[in-house]
Amino acid sequence: MCNRSQHVKLNGAESSNKNITCGVPQGSVLGPLLFIIYINDMHKALSNSKVFHFADDTNLLFSSRTPKIHKMINNELKLLFEWLCANRLSLNVAKTEFIIFRPPRKRLDKRVYLRLNGKKIFESTKIKYLGIILDNCLSWRHHINELSKKLNSATGMIYKIGYFCTPKVLRSLYFSLFNSHLSYGLSVWGNCNATYTNKLLISQKKIICAISFAKYSVPSKPLFKELNILRFDDLYKSQIASLMWDYDHGTLPDDLNSLFIRRSSVHSRNLRNTENQRLYTSTYRNSRFGSNSISQVGSILLNELKDMDLYQAVSKKSFMLKYKDLLLYEY
Repeated sequence: MCNRSQHVKLNGAESSNKNITCGVPQGSVLGPLLFIIYINDMHKALSNSKVFHFADDTNLLFSSRTPKIHKMINNELKLLFEWLCANRLSLNVAKTEFIIFRPPRKRLDKRVYLRLNGKKIFESTKIKYLGIILDNCLSWRHHINELSKKLNSATGMIYKIGYFCTPKVLRSLYFSLFNSHLSYGLSVWGNCNATYTNKLLISQKKIICAISFAKYSVPSKPLFKELNILRFDDLYKSQIASLMWDYDHGTLPDDLNSLFIRRSSVHSRNLRNTENQRLYTSTYRNSRFGSNSISQVGSILLNELKDMDLYQAVSKKSFMLKYKDLLLYEY
């Protein structure tokens, strides 16, 4: 950027023009790309944290087995502040928050406070990250509560306009107003406690009845099958199946690939080819978090899919269509 200047106008008075020597205009095409490149070396300034960027949203992840971590994290924040100063960037401390993920029964002896540039940062019990609400116990209760409000609002809209639209139009509105929210990030939180997810299934049944002009008391599975729409639990299975197809065909990002392990890399002895290609399922099934994790659920599902003829499909699109038909056939 060159040959640009700026001035300030306040209460009718204007300052003289000042040349801009750094930065890019807001709203420019190259602005986001240049910003990402500019902050791409932030992780090198930190010693014990992993850095995750999404545009200008930056998150630090620090892992430790001891609850007395505030000194180590404060040191990381000090290094972060020094990097920000060196790169002429500022951080809004008022919008900065942190959360400590821990088992539900694990309690800290005292409240943890962090400091950034001398200002206190208080612990939050939940945070919103890329549209998903994470709570400190990963119960997903807060996320589902907020999601339920959006889904109920969409259901109300369908009820109001139902008699002015054809079922085809209502089905299209279902996918744009309801399913788009329901399916977002579903593979991450969809296997949480049934007490929470039942609320979503009830909302889904209501909107299906609204589209079909049916009473809520009638069996819903035939309505789902007629509309070619998957129920919540099968929608979750479908998303996991899509993810596992990508893993098995080498199109999954490296960060997600590390969640799964082939049996051939665990056992030293030679196994049959079919066994070598199966995924290793971890042994921590007694842990609720472990048994509900993507690595566990996805491994079990892929091992089951490999025994089905439909998995031999020539493309992912063909496989997903066949798998959806299989799920709907059970309705």
